[in-house]
Amino acid sequence: MEQTSLLGAAATDPAARWEQLAATIREHNHNYYVLDRPTISDRAYDSLFRELQDLESAHPDLARADSPTQRVGGPPLDSLDKYEHPTPMLSLQNSYDADEIREFDARIKRHLGDDAPANIRYVVEPKLDGIAMELIYEAGVLDVAVTRGDGRVGENVTENVRTIRNMPLRLRPFEGGSATRIAVRGEVVMTSDGFQDLNRRRLAAGLDAYVNARNSTAGTVRNLDPKNAAQAPLRFFAHSAGIAEGVAFGSHSGFLAGARRAGFQVAEGIVECDGIDAVIDALADLGRRRPTYNYDIDGAVVKVDDHRLQQRLGFVSRSPRWAMAFKYPAEQAVTKLLKIEIQVGRTGALTPVARLDPVFVGGVTVTNATLHNREEIARKDIRPGDWVVIQRAGDVIPQVVEAVVDRRDPDDPPAPYEFPTACPECGTAVVEVEGEVAVRCPNEAGCPAFTRTRLRHFASRHALDIEGLGEKLVEQLIESRLVSSPADLYTLHLERDRLAGLERMARKSADNVLAGIERSRGAPLHRILFGLGIRHVGQSVARRVTTHFVSWAALEAATLEQLEAVEDVGTVVAKAIREWFDDPGNQSLIAGLRAGGVRFPDEEIEEVDEGAALAGKRVVVTGTLATMSRTEAKAAIQAAGGTSPGSVSAKTDFLVAGAEAGSKLAKARKLGVAVLDEAAFRTLIGLD
Repeated sequence: MEQTSLLGAAATDPAARWEQLAATIREHNHNYYVLDRPTISDRAYDSLFRELQDLESAHPDLARADSPTQRVGGPPLDSLDKYEHPTPMLSLQNSYDADEIREFDARIKRHLGDDAPANIRYVVEPKLDGIAMELIYEAGVLDVAVTRGDGRVGENVTENVRTIRNMPLRLRPFEGGSATRIAVRGEVVMTSDGFQDLNRRRLAAGLDAYVNARNSTAGTVRNLDPKNAAQAPLRFFAHSAGIAEGVAFGSHSGFLAGARRAGFQVAEGIVECDGIDAVIDALADLGRRRPTYNYDIDGAVVKVDDHRLQQRLGFVSRSPRWAMAFKYPAEQAVTKLLKIEIQVGRTGALTPVARLDPVFVGGVTVTNATLHNREEIARKDIRPGDWVVIQRAGDVIPQVVEAVVDRRDPDDPPAPYEFPTACPECGTAVVEVEGEVAVRCPNEAGCPAFTRTRLRHFASRHALDIEGLGEKLVEQLIESRLVSSPADLYTLHLERDRLAGLERMARKSADNVLAGIERSRGAPLHRILFGLGIRHVGQSVARRVTTHFVSWAALEAATLEQLEAVEDVGTVVAKAIREWFDDPGNQSLIAGLRAGGVRFPDEEIEEVDEGAALAGKRVVVTGTLATMSRTEAKAAIQAAGGTSPGSVSAKTDFLVAGAEAGSKLAKARKLGVAVLDEAAFRTLIGLD
């Protein structure tokens, strides 16, 4: 299996050598990540990869979008652009039992009329529980990766998706030719093994474990730093095509076979069925085998195989008539409820948690489950000591479904649970908030739970992202009185010796944490706002608010009316933000963060120069540019006052067309959009 001289004599032509190296590495990637049949040792592979990196470093013009080196992740992005799907990504109608599947078959036959086949051929495939994705290839090379979004417009996550190891950056030919343009749809997931390994590495680094694979996948795919995606165990599984130009598929099974030939991985366990009885058998079999898969499956999809029949059936509302999702019931188990504990969150809300006798359900051992709130406990009459039914809600979060009342001892039943009237952390009387189910601890200044959860949230990945500052270290920092608020983190460098002396810490670990704190001083403003833990202010609201107000000073001084004018910020959110800034304790926190070096932009952001070369212009880039990457071209457009959406429309002002420009160029010409070559573009923005 070992190959010491994989390519023969080194090519004297750098371009030819690049082609040899890239093709060989692509083949080994496919063997390893898709076929699970490696044909080369890690050491030999690394040698090839380093040679390719060195070659591209010496000859930057050789580095292309489809190079295997693009999988390591590029520089952080400022934001994720919106991108319109070539054709809408529709949702599927759901079914839950065999009768509904038979009715689906009957509807299809009624629609097809007298010439409907007696037994329609279907394909049954697992419905993976991940993030829906569309990959658009121009002339066989990945051009854009876009999330589903609302089905019409998603987010451009190309730089992150490039790092997925089992996904081809360049397609192999389909049977009968190569696609000039194809949009391959599928699901991005984390394998179960990969997710567990990721959590082991996080815990070893002193970080919190992720809760579930799907949320981790979503966060990684949409993260603004592609290097995070490169380190995550993401996989892409193809399941359909949105558009296909230059290649035709007569059936869905034909597409799946073609996708495999082109270099894609498809889900295991796909079955072709003649007639609806075979479909129902296949669904039952998949349900039995579901726990054995190495990725989460939340159902199955039944599709008419023949594409001609699909075209005749068409669509209804936002769903195809020729496909139906089948949802499996959540897996349940019965176990003993040992006790109910109360957790105090970062907003002071008291949340009941069930501590359970360990029970295996949905592929994992469950020891804790959510009880939601006090009204839920009362409504279900759940009592400590009960036998209870547990299920994984959405196959993710364990929850208590109901108490098994018949198993209570009639002579000595468990006592009803009394929800606490005082905070279990600090003893302060809890308060009820009008219009809310939750009860809260009002003691923000003195409750240890506030300090603990506020610090953990402030340092979390989507907030200030302070590496190494996990749950256990936060506990130690509070117990040792090194930290009592987020502002104290920025004076920890004065206590380096004490920090290094904490359990599971040492000089190197302490220095890593301090380096993470140092980096966080320059965090983007929306992350700072989110990290402050203001009620109702999530990531998207924080981004909208900080985009709306041109400075931190303007945000601090904003009136309720001005806050309500922000998109997606209603009265409740505006009131929460205004009340937070009016609180003297929070004003002291901001002052402490400033004193610690956290940078709040008090100066107004400069207005776009109306005289800038591209002021107010929409400029789309397509093809491969010789002197800059697309990311660099986009940055240059923004610096010149323009914006760079991902697709061409009638509102586009310019299309910058590089080598191998495809359908975007054709569309621009059809719409009469001005087309610039690279030289003209560089001249326009003043680079030449």
